[in-house]
Parts: sequence; structure tokens; C-alpha cells
Amino acid sequence: MRSPFTNPIRSLSGRLALAVASAVAIALLLLTGLSTWREVERYAAAKREALRMTAQILAASAAQATAQGDEAAAQSTLRAIAHGQALVYAAVERSEGEILAEQGIGLRLSDDIDLDRGTVSPLDLMTTRTLRVSVPILENARPIGRVVLVSDNRDLAERITEVGLTAALAGLLALALGLAVSMGLQRSVTRPLAALARTMDGIRLGHDYSRRAEAGSGEVGALAESFNDLLRAVNERDQAIARHNAGLEEEIRLRTHDLIEAKQSADEANAAKSIFLATMSHEIRTPMNGILVMAELLASADLPPRQQRYAKVIARSGQSLLAIINDILDFAKVEAGRLEVERIPLSPRDVADTVVTLFAERAASAGLDLAAQIDGDVPRTLLGDPVRLGQVLGNFVSNALKFTAAGHVLVRMEMEREASGPVLRIAVSDTGIGIPQDRLAGIFTAFTQADQSIARRFGGTGLGLSIAERLIGAMGGRVGVESRVGEGSTFWARIPVEGAEGAEAPVRRAPAVPAAIRFGAVAAATQAALAADLLAAGFHPVPSGDGHWIVEASELLASGRRPEGAGRVIALVPIGDTSGSGLMRAGLADAMLRRPLAQAEWRPLLATLAQGAPLAVEAPEADAGAAAALPSFAGARVLIADDSAVNREVAAEALGRFGIHDIVCVEDGGAAVEAAAAGRFDLVLMDGSMPVLDGFSAAVAIRAREARDGTARVPIVALTAHVVGDGAESWQAAGMDGMLAKPFTLAQLGALLARHLSAAEGDRETVVPEAPPLAASDDALLDEPTIANLEELGDQDFLERILRLYLAQAPQTLLDLEDALARADAPAAARAAHGLKSMSANIGAVQVKDRAGAIERAARDGRLDGNPDGNLDGLADAASGLDDLLARTVSALRLRFGVPVDESGEEGGDDATVCRLAVG
Repeated sequence: MRSPFTNPIRSLSGRLALAVASAVAIALLLLTGLSTWREVERYAAAKREALRMTAQILAASAAQATAQGDEAAAQSTLRAIAHGQALVYAAVERSEGEILAEQGIGLRLSDDIDLDRGTVSPLDLMTTRTLRVSVPILENARPIGRVVLVSDNRDLAERITEVGLTAALAGLLALALGLAVSMGLQRSVTRPLAALARTMDGIRLGHDYSRRAEAGSGEVGALAESFNDLLRAVNERDQAIARHNAGLEEEIRLRTHDLIEAKQSADEANAAKSIFLATMSHEIRTPMNGILVMAELLASADLPPRQQRYAKVIARSGQSLLAIINDILDFAKVEAGRLEVERIPLSPRDVADTVVTLFAERAASAGLDLAAQIDGDVPRTLLGDPVRLGQVLGNFVSNALKFTAAGHVLVRMEMEREASGPVLRIAVSDTGIGIPQDRLAGIFTAFTQADQSIARRFGGTGLGLSIAERLIGAMGGRVGVESRVGEGSTFWARIPVEGAEGAEAPVRRAPAVPAAIRFGAVAAATQAALAADLLAAGFHPVPSGDGHWIVEASELLASGRRPEGAGRVIALVPIGDTSGSGLMRAGLADAMLRRPLAQAEWRPLLATLAQGAPLAVEAPEADAGAAAALPSFAGARVLIADDSAVNREVAAEALGRFGIHDIVCVEDGGAAVEAAAAGRFDLVLMDGSMPVLDGFSAAVAIRAREARDGTARVPIVALTAHVVGDGAESWQAAGMDGMLAKPFTLAQLGALLARHLSAAEGDRETVVPEAPPLAASDDALLDEPTIANLEELGDQDFLERILRLYLAQAPQTLLDLEDALARADAPAAARAAHGLKSMSANIGAVQVKDRAGAIERAARDGRLDGNPDGNLDGLADAASGLDDLLARTVSALRLRFGVPVDESGEEGGDDATVCRLAVG
């Protein structure tokens, strides 16, 4: 690279020499101009004095001639002196201006400079050629004329030239001296700088940071020393980097090893979590089966309207609980922020009814009034997730009840319009303690409450509102809160409305129906909800006078008579209170309306009141009527593959509810493959965990045979309790057509059958028979909900068949378990324990199920009692008490089902659904 000091224009030495030369030149010009100016001024003064002196001499000589008018004498005087002083003109003038005598050019110049006027500009002197002076001619001190002399200034140019030459010589001498000084500065400044630049350039090109610049004196020396310090710092840095690089490879190896170990630990922890979630999912969903099936069958039975409502609330609540449990168990999905919501038609009124009914007992026990007010313009249905929306509303109501000591909680649903479109606003207002303004911003933060003492006073984790916010956010909406300390709070959610079905037809009062409505001692929230609908229908609440009455049942009972001047009387009866029927039998009330208000009861009752029609004893359910109807698939042929005889029988009985009686059952996956090859089936229900060949491998084998033989594809559905973990997704890889999770409801089974089968012509629906009354059992050996589910599912013949199958299968399975433990065969022990657990769960043998489940988990882990070495000796101790437990459980089942000890009769009658066991 070329050094910057090699360019004479840009180098420091060149710029220094140019500066010196420029300074000398400027000084020379200024000095020359000033000298010339001064010289011209001196010339003018000297010329003036010389000309005046000559003129004065001439005036004295010509005074007599001028006085006498002697032209010749005057002329003679002029000739005597007119040849000096570079005169070009001389004249003697009389006082009246007449020229007496003159000598010279004879022509007066108009631009002569008059030196008599005082100061003359040097510039004017250099631009003119003649100078003029005049003096008076005196006689006896009296002016009688004047002498005029004109001279040229040719000698001025000579004098200016002389000054210029002198200045130029002085300038040259000054320039030489300046350049000499510049050369000296170059040697003391620019040369060390050039040497430093060359050193820098060499270090840059050669990367040799061991070189040092030559240090001098003064500022340049200090600069060189600073550069040397920089080089020393660079050397130290390079040495430190070299030392670090020497150990970096080993450090990277160690850290990589640590990261690999940490990743392996995290993977193992994640796998353990997945296994735990899958196991817990299987265990929790098993008792849920009894709750859901029992509630569904009870709700579909021919019950009185009130009991039917209770059963439907249980069924809806069970579905909500199961959905929430599914999300809790699927924890990985929540952690990853992939919380999904459904988009199916939902009824906002049904959601409100379910929530207020669920919290009715809690509100009543706290002495609070709970009500729901639904505006008339709220759509009948809209697209959304009913379970999630109910969960959000339930969180709001639960929170309001928790922090309200007295007063009421009011649920309000109304339509609003925003820039993005219509939205449904759901608000829950209370008269509770309120929230300070500075706490409102973080109220929806997880594990946050308005005051840390709240957790101690009221309980809770502060997680419910955070979950509600996330759920509403997943629906595309938003949440908020308004509150004043000591007055209460309003939690609200706004949800975009899509796929809305029109609002219900408005209720209008007939002209003949009196418009006056009076309220008794009705609580504020309930009265507000009732009044809003009554006003919209054309009624007018009045404080006094005649009219229809809405009054609390307790108020009627206390008075013992109808209100005075009452038209129709509607009694508000708390849920679970049986006093309403007595009021109507006594003629004190014309109809009952349960409290908290349910839209499904109140709206039909309001319509009846508005039309003046007779009031029903109880407001009918919106969907009350005959028992729920199920589609019939008579003629369909179904293969059930399950290693548990109890599970096979339960599945067969459930299929029988849909008119399916041609059912073949097999015990393992291998038999399922053989049965599918031997005959044509319309549907295969395949358990996942079976001996010989598991259900997923059996499905793969069936699909391979279909592809090889070119036969039609038979629908295969996985029937399993594994809803999380690997088992939950294995059915897709196996080529199955779907998965039905246990526990399942009749509606879920019906939907599955509808997807894969065609309903029988001429027999589209069958009615689920009424369930027999439930008998209570205090025996801890049995699970009452499961027992009740079995009793609801089938008749006595079905129960006897189930018990006989259990008696045949359970002891043998227990022997297989003990044999596997004796042989230390962990897989065989796990399979046997799983079979015993599954069949015991389905028949309600809860203690046997729990003991077998514990053995299964330990066997799958290959350890028990903390033994990690795969030794199964401890499992034998855990199974040692199963013989006695199984015997006591069988005795309890016999007693519960009413089957004698020597029962050996044949299976049920002609209408029973028979699960024929396929033989290879």
C-alpha cells in the first residue's frame, strides 16, 4: 500500500511548504500594496510643494508686469522659469481671469488634478497624467491675478516600479526563509510520522505485532509510545486467545457431553411423564364410564320431568368433567400452548342453564341468589365449544360465589356489535368484596389473586381466571373485569358470533291477558331476570293492585293463602325442594318454577302465561317427551376382539341397544385375523392390548390380507382406554378407521355406527327401556356407579351372564398371573394383571381392579417396592391376597345381582344379545 506521505500534495510536508509559501506571498502582496500607497501619497505631497514654490517665485517676478499689464514682461518672466519641474504649461492671469501671458502646450486639460484642493487620492494620482497648482499674484497684499502651473507625473511610475522591485526582493528573501523553516519542521515532525506510518503498514500487512515503532520526543514521540502500548495489548490478547484455544476443544467436549446427558435426562423425564399420563388416563377414565353411562341411560328413561332434568344435568356435567380431565391429562398440549376448541353448534341458553343448575346448591348453602338473564336477541345456536364456554362461565360464577358473602350473582348474556361484527357478551356480576383498582391489571395472571390473604380466607390457586382468559382467547374473544371495592365485580367475556341461528321467536302477551305482574319477596337477581323477559313480552311489573303473582314458595307456605287479587300465581321453588307439589294441591299456586331459573323451563312457562293457556304443573323441558330414541342397525354383523370376557359382553350389550345381535367375539388379535378372513363383517371393534397379537398388529394383518386378496375394506375401530401417549395414536399407523375411547356413551357409539353402518329400513329407531330403581350398596368391594350402569344396560339375564363370565375368567386369569410371577415373566404378568384389571373394572370389582392395576404397572416397569433389577419376587407378595379378595368380591357380586351360590342356569331369553365366541 502506498504511504500517504509519498503524495506531495496530500503529505504533511507538502501542505506545510504550501502554507509557508502562501503566507509569504500574501504578506508580500499586502506589503507591496501598502508601500505603493504610501509612496504615492509622499509623491503627491512633494509635487505639490515643488510646484507651489515655483509658482510663488513666478508670481513675485510677474507682479509688476501684471500690475502694469505688460504682456511682454510677463511673457519674458514665464520663459525664464518654464523649463524646469517638468512643467507642461504656465500662465499669468489677471484678476478678472484674462490671460496676460502663457507658455507651454497652450491647451488646458479638463482632467488635471488640482493639488490646491488639499488631500488627493493616490488612486487618482495613478490614473491621471497632469497635476495643476495656482498661486495669487499680490501687489501691496492685494491680489491682482494668479499664476497657473501644470506639470506631468511621468516620474510617479518610475517610483512605483522601484517600490515593487524592492518588495519583490524582500518577498523572495522571506519565502526562502519560510521554506528553510518548513524543511526544518519536516525533519522534526513529518519524518517521524512517516516512519510511524510505515511501521503501521508493515504490521498490517505482515501481522507481526512484535514490531515496535521508534519513539521520539514531543507529541510525535508520545503518539509512537501509545501505538507501542496498543501493540503490547494486542500481543497479550493474542496470547490469552491462544491459551484459551488450547483448552477450548476439551471444554467443548465436556460441555457437549453434559448437554447430551441433560438431553437424555430430559427425554427420559418426558417419556416418564407420557407413560404416567397414559396410565393415569386409563385409570381415571375407567370409573368415569359408570358415571356417564348411568347418567345417560337414566336421562333417557321415562322419568318425571324434574328427575329427568336432574339426570340430564348429571349427564352434561359428566361430559364436561370428562372433557376437562382429558385436557388435564394431555398436559403436554397445554404446555405447548396448543389448546384447541371445537366449532360445533351450541345453545347459549343451555350453557347458562347447566352452569346455574350446577352451582344452585352452592349458592343456596351460602344464602345467595343466583340467576341467569338471557336477552331475546341472543341466537338460538351459534358455532363454538359448549364444554369450553361452560367451563369459562363456571369459572366466573364460581369466582363470584367465592367472594360474595351476601346478595346475589347474576349471569347476563346479550348481543353487541363491534367493528369486526356481532359478539356475544357474557357477564357475571356479584355484590361481593370487590377488587382494588391497582389489582385489576393482573387479575387474569396465573396464580395471582387480589390479595395474598385471599388464598387463606377463601382458598383457591388463582388459576381459574387465567384458564378462562386463555379459553376465550382461543375462541377469538377477550375478557375483562370491572370492580369497585365493597360494591362488587363484573367479569365479562366477548366472543365473536359465527354460524348463528336466528333468535327465538319473541313472546307477546295476548290482548286479553292482564298485563300487571306483581313480585313477592323475590331476590334481586331472580327478579331482574324475570322482569326483563316479562317487560319484553308486554307485561308490566306493578307495586300494588291486582295482577299475576310470582312469589317464593316459602312465602306462600308462611301465609297459607293465595295473594289477594292474584290472577295466576307462580311459585319459585329452590332446586331440590319438594314443597311445590303441595302448594299446587292446596290451590295456593298455579305453577312451579325452579330457582335458579332455567331458560328451558321459564321460556315455555312465559309463553303459556302470555297466551292465557292453562299452566302445567311443572314447566316442561325444552326437549321433554318420550325417552331418547336410538337408531337401529339391525342386520349388521360385528366382530368384537377383546381379551376381557366382561368387556366383550358389555360391548355386545351396548350394540344390542342399536338392534345389532349378530356379534362374533374373539379373545386375541390372532383370532381376530382368522375370524375376519373366515367371514364377512360390517364392523370390527378391536381392543389394543391383547395376547398372541395386539389389536394394532391384527389390524395391519387384516389390511394386508385385504390388499392381497382384493377384498372389500372392512371398517376397523380401536376400542381402548388409552387416550394419551403412544397408544392413543397407534390406531392411525395401523390403518384403522377410527378410535372409540373408553368410557363411551351410547351417543358416541351411535355416532360411530352411523359413520360406518347403514340404519335398518323400516326400523329406524328403538326406545331405550326405563331403568329399574337403583339399589344402594355400602360394600366397599364394589363400585356402585359401575354396578348401576350394568343394571341399566341390561336385564337380569345379562347380569347373570356377565357374572358367570367373570367367574369363569377371573380365577383362571389370577392363576395365569401367579404362574407368570413364579416364572419371573414380567410381560406375561403384566398381560394377566391387565386382563384381570379390565374385566374387574367393567363388572364393578373396584378393589380387585385397583390391586391388579398396581401389579400391572409394577410388572411393566419390571420392579416392585423400588427394586430396579427386574426381580419380580415382590409382585408375588402383592398378589398373595388376591385369592381371598376375589372370593369376597364374587360373593358380593352374587348378593348384589341376586344370583344364588349354586346358580347354573342357561343364558337369557330369546331377546338377549348373544356374544358368540369364535373358535379357531
